[in-house]
Amino acid sequence: MINAIIGDVVRVQEGEVILRAGYVEYTLSVSAQTTSKLSNLSLEERKAVRLLTVLVHREDSMSLFGFYDEAEREAFLQLQTVSGIGSKQALKILSGISVKHLAEALDTGNLKLLSSIPGIGPKTGQKMILALRNVLVFEDEGGKTGVERTQSKTSLWSDIVNALVDMGYDRRRVEEVIDGLSRQEAEAIGSLSHHDAEQLLFRSAVKLLG
Repeated sequence: MINAIIGDVVRVQEGEVILRAGYVEYTLSVSAQTTSKLSNLSLEERKAVRLLTVLVHREDSMSLFGFYDEAEREAFLQLQTVSGIGSKQALKILSGISVKHLAEALDTGNLKLLSSIPGIGPKTGQKMILALRNVLVFEDEGGKTGVERTQSKTSLWSDIVNALVDMGYDRRRVEEVIDGLSRQEAEAIGSLSHHDAEQLLFRSAVKLLG
């Protein structure tokens, strides 16, 4: 497997980059996210660029995909474990949403956001949630994963979480719901006391949990 190519950027265009390494020029298919990052590099920064790669070998073709960082490559590979998603569609998904937001949408079950990605309908979005929730992990600059960030946010509402768990709801699901609600109702919560905010979140969570 070709793990990465280190070379000079010859050309960047939508969905594609040409990288010169030694006496060979490689054409790599890339996402809009990687295209944007490469396009913003200065002329000096375009020298000795390292792109991580995945080589996809089919009966009638060989395609080389390039990624600016490990998180995007991992997301590309994980997306293809979902039934009906191949390499081209996986790259298209990563062109429509950042890895960070994709991981958050999967962990919180945000079907509306996933369905808004070009080429992804509600059915495929649901498949993605079922297959990749808590599997695709994005690590932020502080070293926290998506799961850890959710837990740190919901710690503010630990009393609500514990109360709902005591009522028989799954803790992980409760934390996801509370995390989502705390963001959706951020403006309303900001104008309430902590007690009143807890009451608002509790009532809303019970409705969503069913």
